[in-house]
Amino acid sequence: MRFFNENSTNLLAMQKHIQVLTHTILTAVLLFLPTVILADNTATTFITTDEATKMYSDITMATVSVHDPSIVYCSSTKTYYIFGSHLATAKTKDLQNWSSVSFTWSAVDNEGNITENVTYNEAFHYNQTKEISINGQTVAFGNFDAAAWNCAIPTTDDDGNEVEWTIDGNMWAPDVIYNPTMDKWCQYLSLNGYNWNSCIILLTADNIEGPYTYQGPVVYTGFINETNENISYHLTDLELVIGEQESLPTRYKQGSSWGSYWPHAIDPCVFYDEDSTLWMSYGSWSGGIFMLQLNKETGLRDYDVTYDSDYDTKKTALTTDAYFGIKIAGGCYVSGEGSYIEHIGNYYYLFLSYGALDPNGGYEMRVFRSTEPTGPYVDPSGTSAIFTSWVLNYGLNSDTRGEKLLGSYNNWGFMTVGECAQGHNSVLAAEDGNIYLVYHTKFNDGTAGHLVRVHQLFVNENGWLVAAPFEYNGENNNEINILNKEIDIPGTYYVMFHNYRLDHSNYEEMTPSVISINQDGTVTGDYTGTWTTIDDKYFNIKLGSYTYKGVIVEQQMELTTIKAIAFTAANSSGLNVWGYRMEDQYALAYTMNNNTMPVKNNQNISTNVDLYGSINAWNTVNVAWTSDTPDIISSTGQYNPSGLTENVPVELSVTLSCGDYYWSQSYNVTAQAEYTPSGDWLTGLMAYYDYNELPATNAYDESQTARLLGQNSNDKPTLADDSIRNGSVLHQYYGAYGSSSYSRITNPLYNTEIDGFTISMWVKRNDDDLWDAIWSFYQSNLSTRLYLTGNAYIGFNNGTDWFDINYPTTIETDYISEGEWKLVTLITSRQSGITLYVDGKKRSLTFSGSTDEDDFDYNLIIDFVQNCKYFYTGYGSFWGSADVYIDDLLIYNRALEAKDARGLNTVSNRVTDFSPSSESTGISTITAHNKHTTKANGIYDLAGRRITSLKKGVYIINGEKVIIP
Repeated sequence: MRFFNENSTNLLAMQKHIQVLTHTILTAVLLFLPTVILADNTATTFITTDEATKMYSDITMATVSVHDPSIVYCSSTKTYYIFGSHLATAKTKDLQNWSSVSFTWSAVDNEGNITENVTYNEAFHYNQTKEISINGQTVAFGNFDAAAWNCAIPTTDDDGNEVEWTIDGNMWAPDVIYNPTMDKWCQYLSLNGYNWNSCIILLTADNIEGPYTYQGPVVYTGFINETNENISYHLTDLELVIGEQESLPTRYKQGSSWGSYWPHAIDPCVFYDEDSTLWMSYGSWSGGIFMLQLNKETGLRDYDVTYDSDYDTKKTALTTDAYFGIKIAGGCYVSGEGSYIEHIGNYYYLFLSYGALDPNGGYEMRVFRSTEPTGPYVDPSGTSAIFTSWVLNYGLNSDTRGEKLLGSYNNWGFMTVGECAQGHNSVLAAEDGNIYLVYHTKFNDGTAGHLVRVHQLFVNENGWLVAAPFEYNGENNNEINILNKEIDIPGTYYVMFHNYRLDHSNYEEMTPSVISINQDGTVTGDYTGTWTTIDDKYFNIKLGSYTYKGVIVEQQMELTTIKAIAFTAANSSGLNVWGYRMEDQYALAYTMNNNTMPVKNNQNISTNVDLYGSINAWNTVNVAWTSDTPDIISSTGQYNPSGLTENVPVELSVTLSCGDYYWSQSYNVTAQAEYTPSGDWLTGLMAYYDYNELPATNAYDESQTARLLGQNSNDKPTLADDSIRNGSVLHQYYGAYGSSSYSRITNPLYNTEIDGFTISMWVKRNDDDLWDAIWSFYQSNLSTRLYLTGNAYIGFNNGTDWFDINYPTTIETDYISEGEWKLVTLITSRQSGITLYVDGKKRSLTFSGSTDEDDFDYNLIIDFVQNCKYFYTGYGSFWGSADVYIDDLLIYNRALEAKDARGLNTVSNRVTDFSPSSESTGISTITAHNKHTTKANGIYDLAGRRITSLKKGVYIINGEKVIIP
């Protein structure tokens, strides 16, 4: 070693300097460490820790379980109410915090006397309305025992015994509206029978919270035939509508096929059109969604209005019926229920829920529109809401008509449980200028529980509705405020599509990707395209081949006061997309508040410190570390004690920045002097792959390289950067069986006589896959394999003898934690069997196999391995390849002892080169193996670049390392 400093005379002053320089040489020759730099840091506003702590807070919202919520506003009390199935009712002042409400019933007897505070079993036998108008003539209305009609057909229990059908549990989806003509609150309620024998009835009250009194039926269904007198059409108002009949009209004699032709009296929606005409839509699956005009004077059906019938010519494709009214959607037993109609801007919007109610039933909201209340209703592609033949319209391979507002999704904002089966919504174009979407959602949590959600709706450039990406939190994002609000749009966004045709039966969910919306009008990232604003009101974004039109607004992220810039938009096929980015100051504060720095003042450092990976920064927050002694502790946290005979103080500084905001802090730590642990981690080392470059070569035999392969067109493994590892790492991708992403390595133990072997490597899992291979020995011609998966699941099978250690359906170990680097060392011995170390700690193993654990012959494994030509990563299990990062693969021809495994863990957690010239410390001297030391006949820096003039630093001069102080 030569030092060029002719003027150095103070040896004491130089002692530490020389020690550090010596350390620098050894470090620099070993590898060229990556440096993470904060690019173009233009942040100008410093945020203190105290300011970050106070910038936002968590909030709670009092939500409720109301299935099929129908919203109505009481202007006198400035209170919103939702009425739902099975008497569930709630109210709120702010559409964020709900409280449950119990309303009461009144009963009318045959003499017209009213009794208040009765049960629902008593409330629906006698109607209060006694006269109606038909063709301008006042006629007696008669009495209609709605409860008796509902309970007319019994059902059976699990033992096949006949059981009475009751009102209890069969009061579905009411809709409540204030009728100014009557000066009453009108509740339209579905009473459901066992076999289509259902009816929608009207109840009225002076107060929105009751008591409600039964006025009469609005529509019946299920007078299927004339053999059951309990559901005879004579007990309904059919003859008041179409006149007296000698027998049930043939078109209604459908028996079990009723639902293919005719509606089901359920799910009413009552609304006034722009001409103040009162309408009711209703129906569920079955023959479709129909509409009747109501009488504003009585709230009941308007018997003065007549409808044609086209059943005789159109059969299941009928569009109108004298009794049931006008068909506006559905039919032919295609799914669709919970119709809701709201006039917004220039259109009447029809909302429907497709699919089944279960959390994995595919339930989701679709939207159609019309310029007239009675239709025709069409989707963005111009497709009618009416079906003329049966099709599947939810789930995989389904019809996609109707704009899809949103669907099953997860990992959005701060979500930790997926939401699914959203639907049976209502909508309120409110007095404050906002439009509110109210629906219930279920969850991917193994239950059928449900809660109410409220999102704002917006109208896009083409007049279609789009839903706000986050729940309503008091934002006043109406049309006027959108126009007047300046929003800084460019930035990094999470983006999520609400795709059609999800695999709902397996709880498929949409999750976000990342894009950058750039100042120049381009979009880059996981999707590419362009964006623009129109008249400062609309936000349009092209992603891939499709243009999505919508709006961009400021929202508050759910359950916090953190603000985000969010967009929502729909394409011409009805597919919706959401996007958001946390506003810069909140993103920085959130990162500060939700992370503990990986170092602290006065900390002793004796191992690598993951300065970057241990900080979970929000995606728009930049993290930059610097070290004042980077050759001892690098700016990425790599600890290199080689040659250190005493402890050395090091200052590590971190800066977090986002947009115009930043925070910084320095930490004074101590790098510990070099310590050589006991144990032998070099003897028997036959292969070392550092994955710093391609081709990846065995440092002990340069003729052996890792061949990177993609089975059946799957992605081949690639090199990737990682802040804590020395140089690059191998990224192996997920692959199902038959399409693995894997590497094939010549087995250095092939055709050798061994008593045991050891496989050690650094592993970082990128998902929670328990089954797919991290590595294996495998002989396909013999169908024999030994493999390791992310569950630390170790499997061996030769067709006769087998074992499963840590079998995933029996145990989930979490030894190899997702998202963390772990040193995984598997030791196999003829005498001692299998031992697993993770991060130098011996792990317990759960064994099952073809014999008892104590009787298993481990000679089978050793003999198999020494006869395997190849070692694999990502291949050889019964399944496929795990999505993992891999680094520093070591293969030994012996079984390491416990102290060896512990020592290996110690030296692996510092800057160490395991190449064959390594001394007992595991630290390499200059070797031809290192790509930065092979230059000759010139002057080069440690990156291998030719230098023409010398400054202070470390260089390679004619193949020798030299320090210029």
